[in-house]
Amino acid sequence: MKNFFSQYKWEIIIFCVALFLRFVLFGINFSHNNYDLTQTIHGDDGYYELSQNIMDGNGFSFDVEPPYRPNPLRPPVWPYVIAGTVSLGGYWLVLVIELLMGSLIPVFGFVLARRIFDERVGKWAGIFMAIEPYSILLSFILYTETCFTFFFLLSLIHLFRFIDSKEVIQGVLSGLILGLAILVKPTVQFFPILIPLFLLIAWHKNLTKGLVMRVLLIGVLAGIVMVPWMYRNKVEFGVWGMSAQPAFNLYVYLVPTVLSIDNGTNFKTELDSFVYRDGLDINSITLANGDEYKDRAMEVLMEHKSALMKSSLITLITFLTHDGMLTVLQYSGITFENILTVPALSLIAHPAELLRVLGHYVTSPAILIPLVRMLWMVVTIFMIWGIIMLFREKKMSVKKISALLVVLYFAATTAINGLGVNARFRVPILIFIFSFALYGLFSLWGYILGKLKRRHEEAFNNHPGI
Repeated sequence: MKNFFSQYKWEIIIFCVALFLRFVLFGINFSHNNYDLTQTIHGDDGYYELSQNIMDGNGFSFDVEPPYRPNPLRPPVWPYVIAGTVSLGGYWLVLVIELLMGSLIPVFGFVLARRIFDERVGKWAGIFMAIEPYSILLSFILYTETCFTFFFLLSLIHLFRFIDSKEVIQGVLSGLILGLAILVKPTVQFFPILIPLFLLIAWHKNLTKGLVMRVLLIGVLAGIVMVPWMYRNKVEFGVWGMSAQPAFNLYVYLVPTVLSIDNGTNFKTELDSFVYRDGLDINSITLANGDEYKDRAMEVLMEHKSALMKSSLITLITFLTHDGMLTVLQYSGITFENILTVPALSLIAHPAELLRVLGHYVTSPAILIPLVRMLWMVVTIFMIWGIIMLFREKKMSVKKISALLVVLYFAATTAINGLGVNARFRVPILIFIFSFALYGLFSLWGYILGKLKRRHEEAFNNHPGI
């Protein structure tokens, strides 16, 4: 036992810190909701309703009454995990499982960061993941992020082990678990193609027939896990595919965002005038008619290319710097008047308005919002610096490039959500953001210490009697 604690000291510390903070925030939210568990863990993505319909025999549907239309947006793993767990031990058991997954995610992050960088980066990255407020909140709400991040990071652990060892078992585990992650959240549905493609390019000088087969096996196994759900969608909607979410996000989020930028209005105004003008039920967007809504959306977007570019830039910056504290505070029952009606970034060009907003928030707990936002800006700066230093020092390995490409992939695919982007979209890749930022911080700190040491040595050489 002593050897076990000695060997896994940091894993245990990170897990315990993460679990303690998640219990604390859950207790605060549980108290705020008058000790109503359902109200405390219920999210607005419909997973509670899906699980209820599954248990009641109404199928995989959002609807609360007949005809219980098949849901075109959500993949199956998380709703069925919820429903199966509830049938065994109620929503309290779901809570326990989600808290444990949420507390293990920082440990997985530590394992990944240590393998990609070193022990120092790994332990600090794991601690930051354990204390990051939005991740703590998501560890007991019925969103997909905790379950998805759990499987996604576990898949990447085996992928990086495969990169190091080329062992078949690591590739098999990575592919199978990646398939499960996609069936929780389809964001990475292209990874079964992109991962083998990247590895084949990275290793093109040393490829053998056996290695090619092992690399391709990762994508094949992930695809095999996905096929049953794609077949379900073929049966229900007549189209092979994972989800209607891309068409939904284009039409419901990105187009109103772009229009609000060009028209000088806000998101809600354009949502009402563009999406809801003909009484559209957004739940009617399915794989069957998804291409029709994509075409409509692209037609509008091509007429507003400048605004689309602005939206992409705002989305990228928001993805990297959004604090998420407003949501965390609201779920805990801490309310205040929100006077920010436009993206915070747009206020940089209006200093007087920016000062007025900050002055309003500084008198309430809302001061945490700009403070945490500034912290994320600092993290982003250090992340960029760390990436630059890795290239300058020629220390970019296959694993580090993989991590960077994962960050870029998530940043790029998030653009489709327009002004709907928040800190939640960043949660699955926090480990890579923190790792690159810590490398940048340690590099800068080492540079400063080196400068000071050289100045001290020069002063001593010039004045040896001092």
